[in-house]
Amino acid sequence: MKKMSTQITFILYLLYGFVFILMGVIIFQQRNKELSGFPILRTLPLLGMFGIIHGISEWVTMAQIAGLYQEYSGIILAVKGFLKVLSFYFLFRFALMTLPRSDGSTANRNLRRILEKIPLILFLAWVLRFGILYGFYGIDYMMENRMGSVIINRYLMSFPAGIIAFIGLFRSGRKIQRMHYQDLHRWYYGLAIAVLSYGVFDGLFVRKMDFFPASILNNQLFLEVTGVPIQVVKIIMGILMTYFVVQISRVFEGEKRALIDQMLKDRAVEVEREKINREIHDRIIQKMYGAGLKIEAYLGKENKSYLQEANQDLQQGIKEARNIISKTIIEDYHSKDLESVIMDFIRWKEKEVDFEIIFDQQVPTLYKGKDSKEKVTQIYYILHEAVTNAAKHSGASKLWIRLRGEYDRLTMEIQDNGSGFKPEIENSEEFIERKTEGSGGIKMGLEIMKDRAEEIGGTLAINSDKNGTTICLDIQWGGDQDEEE
Repeated sequence: MKKMSTQITFILYLLYGFVFILMGVIIFQQRNKELSGFPILRTLPLLGMFGIIHGISEWVTMAQIAGLYQEYSGIILAVKGFLKVLSFYFLFRFALMTLPRSDGSTANRNLRRILEKIPLILFLAWVLRFGILYGFYGIDYMMENRMGSVIINRYLMSFPAGIIAFIGLFRSGRKIQRMHYQDLHRWYYGLAIAVLSYGVFDGLFVRKMDFFPASILNNQLFLEVTGVPIQVVKIIMGILMTYFVVQISRVFEGEKRALIDQMLKDRAVEVEREKINREIHDRIIQKMYGAGLKIEAYLGKENKSYLQEANQDLQQGIKEARNIISKTIIEDYHSKDLESVIMDFIRWKEKEVDFEIIFDQQVPTLYKGKDSKEKVTQIYYILHEAVTNAAKHSGASKLWIRLRGEYDRLTMEIQDNGSGFKPEIENSEEFIERKTEGSGGIKMGLEIMKDRAEEIGGTLAINSDKNGTTICLDIQWGGDQDEEE
């Protein structure tokens, strides 16, 4: 019976390691992270590293069960322990990275930096503990006293990682649900539950040991109550995590196709532009050319009716040209996503300013089509005002435009390396004055930008010093804005 039990345990650890290694390999086969700004595609490699390293550690356990290399049992124990804590380090980092960024305030950024250091601190604590105990007491002592290792690995890393990942993935899923991205939110919820379940079963149900809670809540109790080894549950959780990761990746395969469709659409717009250019040339320029000939033919004659007729033709030609150009600009402007509007603005503005404009964007392709015309319009004018201010007053040599998208949040940052200004001086001549339509008052450029940001439910933060100015716009993007978090 004992032999059968050993065989079953051996098979369980074989499958356990295989499932988690397979999960890691599948994650690293995904190529979509290069095409999307969705945070989960940047954090999944951490989950992949956890899967591969954790799976290998379970295969080391399998070697122990089989009684292989008994003369190196101490080394095998050390290797297994190191691999486990390293795998939980990646799992904990993955969990923290799934937490959506609430806002760009300094306090939140500092808190996030502190939280993201916790996995490394725990990992180093395990390594330091191992080094001290091994140096003073040797490997035999460590084999008999595993309490500290279990506390760090399971109670302080695996269990909290499951809870944090659940919170992060669930919150992200809610944001995605408001963005109406097909069934993507369902796969987020599924992955959240799978990671939480793994964290609970792996973090709380440890081997039976003489300290609380391991003396009460342990693998043996789970087996007695359910009749199922805890490894079976972990294998199922590993399979589910792999399944939900694959489903998420399939959605982003659709993102690739959306990107290709967008490229074809942009090409169609270019063809239409060329058609309009020919129309302007054939209809407008020819008419104005004919008007010029009339003026030349009748120049000097006393009868001014000919000149008046020529002038009317010229004015009509100019009017038609303006109507066509205006119509083209409006239709083209409203048919584009925000990124394309900004790129067009940069191409046009670079001809007028003396500094280099650098555009950096990390916005998911799935954002395209989710941007309202009103928001694109207001963001465009905020950008125009900021760049115009920099061109007139900053003396900068470079200006950066950074566009970032995370689920239902979008941020645009305009930064220059100029001389800066003092935002608190409301009457400073460094502000560009603009008359507000419908009122006789005059508002400063920065006030107008803030008003535009508020109109679309966003906030505008301005920081300026002797090293330059940074203007940051933060708004909710797409979805149901009135829905609570």
